[in-house]
Amino acid sequence: MSDRALPTAGPRGLSSAAASVLSHASLVVSDLAALGAALIVAVAVRVSILPVLSSAFRQPTYPLAHYLQLWWLSLVYLGALWYAGLYARRDPLWEEVRRCLSGATISAVLIFAALSLAKVGDDVSRPVVVLAWAALLIALPVSRSMTKRALVALGPWRRRTLLVGTGSQVEVLQRALARDRTLGYEVAEVIARPDLAPERAAAIGAKEVILAASHLERMEFLGLVERLRAVAENVIIAPDLSEGPVLGVEVLGLVEDRTILLRVPNNLLKPWNLAIKRAFDVTAGSLLALLSLPLVAIAAAAVRLTSPGPAFHVEPRVGRNHRPFACYKLRTMYADGDQRLQAYLAARPDAAAEWERFRKLRSYDPRVTPVGSWLRRYSLDELPQIFNVLRGEMSLVGPRPYLPREMPLVEGDGMLDLRPGITGLWQVSGKNALEFYQRGKLDRWYVNNWSLWLDIMILAKSVPIVLQGK
Repeated sequence: MSDRALPTAGPRGLSSAAASVLSHASLVVSDLAALGAALIVAVAVRVSILPVLSSAFRQPTYPLAHYLQLWWLSLVYLGALWYAGLYARRDPLWEEVRRCLSGATISAVLIFAALSLAKVGDDVSRPVVVLAWAALLIALPVSRSMTKRALVALGPWRRRTLLVGTGSQVEVLQRALARDRTLGYEVAEVIARPDLAPERAAAIGAKEVILAASHLERMEFLGLVERLRAVAENVIIAPDLSEGPVLGVEVLGLVEDRTILLRVPNNLLKPWNLAIKRAFDVTAGSLLALLSLPLVAIAAAAVRLTSPGPAFHVEPRVGRNHRPFACYKLRTMYADGDQRLQAYLAARPDAAAEWERFRKLRSYDPRVTPVGSWLRRYSLDELPQIFNVLRGEMSLVGPRPYLPREMPLVEGDGMLDLRPGITGLWQVSGKNALEFYQRGKLDRWYVNNWSLWLDIMILAKSVPIVLQGK
């Protein structure tokens, strides 16, 4: 990769310190606005909706103006957000959302504790606190995202960044920083030669330097970091760990020995984590089963009426610890689908090549019925798998449920340490546009980096993808 400067438009007329103060002041105002909006919603629900639902809420309650006068609520709230790291870090979108949910929850717990310890419970309605917390789970991340986008557009949140390195890792970093604009790292220049980094950082005014140069020898690397201290406020080290565990990695600094350790947790070896994942599956799966039951009934009737054969398709799949199970789906193919496929592949070499590469036919599949095509487009054919989740054979999120004949392709990859999922990381990263080995790589990455938050993130990303038929 050749050295090159990229066009950029950083903040004008503001020093780095002034831009930081303005940015953080704007975030504080935004967070207070989110709290105000949450209180408006909470008081409105408490006054107008809850009394209709239950006679226990028919007694008078405080108006909104009363809560706006309680100055200590704002201090507890802002202190909880500070403790959650929302004023000291630049995080990717989903990590920011996680910290928002953590900060909002901590503030609600502290407010309840203050009400109990200070014996001022009569000043605040507890249902209002709970409702405001629920509203903040949406209002806070939305408000902060909008504020950061505005600050990026206006300039104060942008940080001119020098990216040092070569190869695919640099390209991945460029795409990631360009996609997640709210990080604020604006790549002003990319250079391949690490020895030029201090001079180029000073020349372009880059206060952030990202080093993606894992090929450097130890002493060369330490010398470069020392030289960058004179010009860069922060040096960000990007180790090449793209295929390894990265979520939840903790940095341990051993001060006396002047070294660091990276602690990589293996969450799948902790029974408590698996119990939490199972409890989440049962709770969320039960709710989804109730909501989807009418839709499944209508779809099953449509399948039976439009093509001969049963409404449901039952197929053997391999589950956790190599245990086989019957995987349920709405039938989307003709009864003689296999014969149709073989005849089609024999007549179409291009289709045969596509099948060999993806194990799917993406444009036209002769096995699929018209109703089945529509069900597949919106992933409705997989709704019966919620029954597999409730039976403990599958999870809402997990690796792909592999066929027995595919076992030689995934043996020893750790993908059978978890229950297979209805949705997963590869489904929200390209669906059937990815080749088989790419889907396997994403499944392995998911297993190595599993956390409950990762499950929630994948489920949230699955919703718009399903609704858009992607």
